[in-house]
Amino acid sequence: MRPFLFVLAALIPAAPVLAESCDDRSQDFEARIALCDQAFEAADTPDAAAQALSLKGEAQRLLGQFDAAAATLQQALGFAPANAWVWVELGNVRYDQGDTAGALAHYSAALAVEDSIDAWANRAETWWQFNDGQRCSDDADNALRLDPQYAYANEIKGRCLIDLGQSDAALSYFDTAISLAPGYQNAYRNKLAALAALGRNEEVVAVADEALRPGTIPESNPAIEEDILARRLLALGEYADPATVAAEAEALLKRYPQNLAAVNVQGAALLADGKPDEADRVTQVLRQNPDGARMDATYHDTLARIDAALGRMDDAYANFEAALNLDASMSKTYARKLSELGFLPLSNAPSGVLTALRRCIDVKKTACIMRP
Repeated sequence: MRPFLFVLAALIPAAPVLAESCDDRSQDFEARIALCDQAFEAADTPDAAAQALSLKGEAQRLLGQFDAAAATLQQALGFAPANAWVWVELGNVRYDQGDTAGALAHYSAALAVEDSIDAWANRAETWWQFNDGQRCSDDADNALRLDPQYAYANEIKGRCLIDLGQSDAALSYFDTAISLAPGYQNAYRNKLAALAALGRNEEVVAVADEALRPGTIPESNPAIEEDILARRLLALGEYADPATVAAEAEALLKRYPQNLAAVNVQGAALLADGKPDEADRVTQVLRQNPDGARMDATYHDTLARIDAALGRMDDAYANFEAALNLDASMSKTYARKLSELGFLPLSNAPSGVLTALRRCIDVKKTACIMRP
């Protein structure tokens, strides 16, 4: 569920602003590169040369020219090796390339030379990618120490807290981020994650509706909007009547034909209606996941139940295990179902539940079906 590294960039008006100098930081990236080349040629100090090169490298990165950007920024370090912002921008290049370990190293190098808010915030983001909630939280705290009004640092702090099991505390950080940067779409999305973790499903739907209301987010990112719709549907499925949920799923699929949340809802509904073969057909996109989209624990749970209904018990076990790996809290539900089948787990921990599930499958075979 990776957000854009610089989410606030989405708040810049869509109409391109023409660059007038290398320092303009406009969206006219090609013009910025040409102007920064001119500024570099005219530079009369090492710092001025490094500034021109670093801004050029940033523009190249934003154009997706990652190798060229890295080369430009390495050249900038030759003029100013203690310039933290150049190290940060190199980290951004590596991050956007998918090299999170390289990004982490460059942000750490920036912090070795300067107490940089950008380095702290971006390194927090990188720790979040590594699922290290505590280090993520610590770095976000340092960014907020330098500027408590930094919307991005508030948003990433909220995500760190969700990973640490502190979703209730996370909500205030998302609210702060939204108040500081109205229209901050990623803050809305992750506020939904916190509310869902707390089981406050009706609030999930209400906040999603607010985020989706025309005018709330002037420049909506389609991928984040789809994720907000998916989270809304999953929350709705926890309390709304089946007909309403099915209609919402159908509407979402018309807009996003391969939306995994909507596919999951359809599959679960067909399974509940006693149509496992049809549910299996509908949910093939969940199994294949050709775009490598984020899989929710409930998706694996639905697939596991379909597998069990069709007698594919080893596949069912694998999907139940995948569900628990994504959401350990589901182990309590599974433990209760296994107890009803006569296989009381030694503990509600995922490992204990999986051991009991394995015994249930070995003994009862296709009769080991944990119905919702």
